[in-house]
Amino acid sequence: MASRIAFLYPGQGSQQSGMGTELLQDDEISALCDGCGAATGIDLRRLLTTADDDELRLTQNAQPALCFAGVALTILLRRRGIEPAGAAGHSVGEYAALAAAGSVDASSVMTAVVERGRAMAEAAPVGTSSMAAVLGLEAQAVEAALQGMDGAWPANYNTPTQTVIAGTTEGLSEATRRLQEAGAKRVIPLNVSAAFHTPLMAPAAERLRAALDRIEWRAPRIPVMANLTGRAHQGGDRIPQVMEMQLRSPVRWASCVASLVDAGCDTFIEIGPKRALTGMMRELAPGRTSSAAGTPKAVEELALDH
Repeated sequence: MASRIAFLYPGQGSQQSGMGTELLQDDEISALCDGCGAATGIDLRRLLTTADDDELRLTQNAQPALCFAGVALTILLRRRGIEPAGAAGHSVGEYAALAAAGSVDASSVMTAVVERGRAMAEAAPVGTSSMAAVLGLEAQAVEAALQGMDGAWPANYNTPTQTVIAGTTEGLSEATRRLQEAGAKRVIPLNVSAAFHTPLMAPAAERLRAALDRIEWRAPRIPVMANLTGRAHQGGDRIPQVMEMQLRSPVRWASCVASLVDAGCDTFIEIGPKRALTGMMRELAPGRTSSAAGTPKAVEELALDH
């Protein structure tokens, strides 16, 4: 029986220097890169080829580079006849998932992501807030430990035993103490510059909404699971509201994957550099097939029953 494939798109942190060098050797993708760069006013080609890790770590650079890589790799997968039955993306990856589902064209989605990255970078001064991964503690226990705090919140519900928290520097310090007392195996600071997916992103979300409202969003042709709810997007007209809320609300990634499994997906392809999402799949979808397609070579080598 043919596989029912889900495309998964990673979020910030998966970017790496030179991640688009091979992709841009393809004529169609090279032309698309130039078009998207012109539409957004950024040097997208440089971000994808010669920008170093420090430059790519900046939110306003990482997000458009990752989104374009996802869009470009999707083109290569489709050339091979590989079509998804569903899709999801982690944080900024949700934009590439919506593009893959036909909700938005490449230049428009890149315009939204560039504005998102800039808004997020400017929402919180560097050094005032951050994020940390909590390992070995169930999500409900994390929520209980943070109850009553106004400086730290759950930000990513990644797997049953991995929750990312975010907040102010002081809030994270207090949260770490509480979580260790609650039995967390480790609380690992993440190399990010702000508390994404928390109420601290409200100013960025409002700015993003103005950019989202200028774009024509269509209903996805396949189910795209929303980070906000863990369930499929409903229609195109609600996408700006949902994606505005996504920026200031926790990413319900475990629920997104569960919804794809419920929809019958049995094969998962991570479309982007590294293997951040693939590493979670053993816990999220045991017994299902997971692979990563981060380069043109990896796309060519995928062995799928489709």
